[in-house]
Amino acid sequence: MKQKAVVFGKGNYYEKKKESIREKYEIEAFLDNSVKPGNVEEKDGVKVYNPQDVDRYTGDAKILLASNKWFEMWKQLMRLEIDESRIVFCSELPPFADVIEEIFHDEHILIKTREKALYLQNAEEEKKVSEEAEFKEVIRKLFAKKNPYIKLISDMPCRPVSKRFGQERGTAIDRFYIERFLADHKKNIKGTVMEIAEKRYITMFPDNISEAVVLHVNGWGEGVVKGNLATGEGIEENRIDCMICTQTIQFIYDIHNVVKNIYKLLKPGGAVMLTASAISQISLYDYKNWGEYWRFTDQSMKKLLAEVFDESQIEVYSYGNMKAAMAFLFGVCQEEMNLADLEYYDEQFPMIVAAIARKV
Repeated sequence: MKQKAVVFGKGNYYEKKKESIREKYEIEAFLDNSVKPGNVEEKDGVKVYNPQDVDRYTGDAKILLASNKWFEMWKQLMRLEIDESRIVFCSELPPFADVIEEIFHDEHILIKTREKALYLQNAEEEKKVSEEAEFKEVIRKLFAKKNPYIKLISDMPCRPVSKRFGQERGTAIDRFYIERFLADHKKNIKGTVMEIAEKRYITMFPDNISEAVVLHVNGWGEGVVKGNLATGEGIEENRIDCMICTQTIQFIYDIHNVVKNIYKLLKPGGAVMLTASAISQISLYDYKNWGEYWRFTDQSMKKLLAEVFDESQIEVYSYGNMKAAMAFLFGVCQEEMNLADLEYYDEQFPMIVAAIARKV
């Protein structure tokens, strides 16, 4: 027979452990701070109350702490003078919600509560924890034991090995992602193709190009078109089939006009291939000459383009991970990295945001 329980927390943590919770317990009610005292809501056909109302409605059922903020929740229940024998920590139930639960599992640590204190215990020792500062100290030691890289990072110098993106020794890491994006979508690089300031990628992907055009704000260079994406000066309507605009828009303050003028340049059916920084050093050369203003997420990139382009014609991508971003900021170059590390993608640490937008 299943034990009766009240689940404190109805969010993502609960949803993640929902199956294992329901396998062991019969849920009589939920508690959640989002519900005002005295009010009643509903989730999965079960009533949801404010924690202050816990004893009014829930008898002596077990109270499951279903959140990774369980220390705060436990404190809240202590203030409400809840019988500690009713409190159950869900950290032992699969799947693990975070790194702390993984470490507790690896170290065989159980969480118990008595005499208004927490006890973290395994077969070797028991650690009493009454305050959050004490708890965090225990967690720091456990993290340091499992992750020696914490000390390595703590011991790193504040100055990078290079303030030039590692380019004095090799290729900047962000270029790996830019070139991967262009190579994966090179079918768009065709017909009359325009690139900003140089022909770097026009030269790299020349197969279907009938005319190559370089746009430069000062008109420097032979055969270069002088044009300003911010003001619209020199921007000719329906001029090109494809624009390659890499690592440019973060240096232009009026990005809304930039998108309008890119749209104006494109022929119907034409596409812009756009990249911009998400995590990066400041480029001091550009910063001192014309400024550096923006960093992007995939969401901000899509909303910006959707001001002008049909949303159905926009594709947004992001590239990078924590290790690649740290290396990039530290001035490590591509050639000093393992390819597998660059190819790993973590949505929480994008280095580069890229987009394709087509003119209908």
